Order: sequence, then C-alpha cells, then structure tokens
Amino acid sequence: MQNIGKRIKDLRKQNDLTQEKLANLLGVTDKAVSKWECGATMPDLALIVPLARLLKVSTDVLLGNAPPEQDERKRYFDEEYFDFWNKDDHEADYLIAKEAVAEYPGDYRYLHWLGTVEYYIAFRHQDETEFLAAMDESIAHNLLVYENASDEELKNSALWTVICAYRYSGRIAEAKKYAEMYPEGSPTTRNDALEMCLQGEELLILRQEMISDALANLCSKLEKHWRFESPALPRTREAVLATKTIIETVIPDGNYHYFHFWMQFVHEKLSDIAQADGDPALAVEELSKALYHASERDRSMTGGKHPYTCPILDHYDYDFSSSRPIGSCAEYMKTELREQKRYEPLRHREDFKALLN
Repeated sequence: MQNIGKRIKDLRKQNDLTQEKLANLLGVTDKAVSKWECGATMPDLALIVPLARLLKVSTDVLLGNAPPEQDERKRYFDEEYFDFWNKDDHEADYLIAKEAVAEYPGDYRYLHWLGTVEYYIAFRHQDETEFLAAMDESIAHNLLVYENASDEELKNSALWTVICAYRYSGRIAEAKKYAEMYPEGSPTTRNDALEMCLQGEELLILRQEMISDALANLCSKLEKHWRFESPALPRTREAVLATKTIIETVIPDGNYHYFHFWMQFVHEKLSDIAQADGDPALAVEELSKALYHASERDRSMTGGKHPYTCPILDHYDYDFSSSRPIGSCAEYMKTELREQKRYEPLRHREDFKALLN
C-alpha cells in the first residue's frame, strides 16, 4: 500500500493538484486522499480508472505494474506532446513524435501529433514533390487516427488536419469529400470545413448561408432576454430593439422571408412596451406591424425556395420545402388578440378592432 500511496502523492504533485482538489474531483474527502498517500488505506477499486485518468497515467503505472523506465519514458512523451502546441520547433518535434509513435503505437494522440507536425513541416519544403510527400504522410497518419480512435475530439481534430492538408495541397475535391464528413455538432462546424474547400459561386452561397444561420442563432440568444421578460426591464427593451436593429441592418430591404418570424415577435413585444409606457396608439401600431409579418410568414411558408435580395444575402435562397405549417400564423395571432388578457385594455379601440377583420 505504501508504494501506491507514494505514486499517488508524486503524480498528484506532478499534476499540480492539492489533496483537497484531487478529493473534490474524485468525490471523496481530502482525509481519504491523505490516508492513501500515507499507506493507511487504498482507493476503492471503482476509483482506480478515474484516478489514473486524472493523474494522466495508465492503471498499470498507477498500480506499479509498468517498468519504472517505461513510466519515465511515457511521462517524457506526454510532456512533449502537451507542450508541442506551444512551440514552433517542428523539426525537433517531428523526431520526438516519431519516437513516441514507434514506442507507443496504440496511442492515437501521438499519431495525431506526428501527423500534425508533418503537416506544418510540409510548408517548409520548396520542392513540390517533397511538399506533397509530407502532406501525404500527414493525411495517412491522421486518417488512421480518425478511423480508429475512440476520442471524438481527437478524431475531429485529425479530420480537420486531413481537410487542411488536401485543401492546401490543391486537392479540392478530396478536401470537400472529407469536409462533408465533418460532424455538425462540433465547435468548428461542417460549414467551416466546407468553406475552405469551395470556390466561386458555391463559396459565396455557403458564406451567405452561414450568415443567415448566425443571424438566426443571435436572434434566438437575444430573445431569451426579452420574449417572456417584463416590458418594464431596461434589459428587455435593449434586447428587443437590438434584435430588430440587427435584422434590419443585415436585411435592409425588408425582404425577410424566414426572419418575418422574428420580426412578428419583436413587434408584439414592442406593443407590450408601448402599453407599459401608457401609449395605446403606438401599441396598436406595433401589433399592426406584427400582424403584417405574420401574414408574410404565411406567404413565405407556402413552400419552395425564396431568394433574398439584400446585398449580404443576395446569392442565398431560404428553402421552406421542409416547413410543415400547422395553420395560418396571421389567424393564430388574431385569435391571441381576441383572447389574451394582456390585450384587454386595447379592445375598445377602433384601430384595434380593425386588426381583427
């Protein structure tokens, strides 16, 4: 027990962990960690794997089943691997990474490390044949990682390097093939990967699609600050006006298509704000604008592709083919105007009644 306790203590210090932090990460008490390290007790069997992962060693190393020289060698490679991303001496790293792969062929981190170094070194070759050979080595090693590793982040990183290697060696069709395999849910999206591989009209269309997606995402994030919040809050007012301003800035000609959805709700909220400010005429005016956008939503959602006409999106068509409207947005809004309590103070007004016709 003394040996494993000493290893835990040494590895904990190497990873800059206090007994308290190690205990918190494992869900035990710092007293338990202290007992392990002094040899009074051993960790529960269920904690061995997470403890080894936390201390960045194999269970064999943690339990003392690996030769001491192997422990040191692995530790050396791990330190070099983690430090590689902060260095620019790729030739030296290439030799170390080759040794790491040779000695630990099953560690796909090292293989990705080698493939990444090969990618960077390729750009230092003046000769075209040597440049392509280095890129091919990088592609081969990273594809092995992508096809065999279980860590999704590592797989995605390897796939990204493959895409870049094909792209910057002029093999656009191959780059696009692998870009289309890039997962949608990653921090770097499939469209980010495809953007590197497309040219001309295709590239312009993709970039405009990405702008449309980003605009929709920003509207969604801003909505959380205003849709169901009190109209009296300054944050609510600023957020709803920001949403309106951003949409009108990107699409200044009013040909909103999908974004009629957001403009309807923006004007409904501006109506609530006008009521809170004691301005019923403005409240009805905002509802009239909201109803217009609801009607335009109905028209757009009849299906098919609808081209934007503003300069920022003029090569992108919003495709409503997969939309499945369950009814008229305008009629649904009129039902809300008739039934929702928040519109009660406006129902005696002639201009409000006119909205329901």
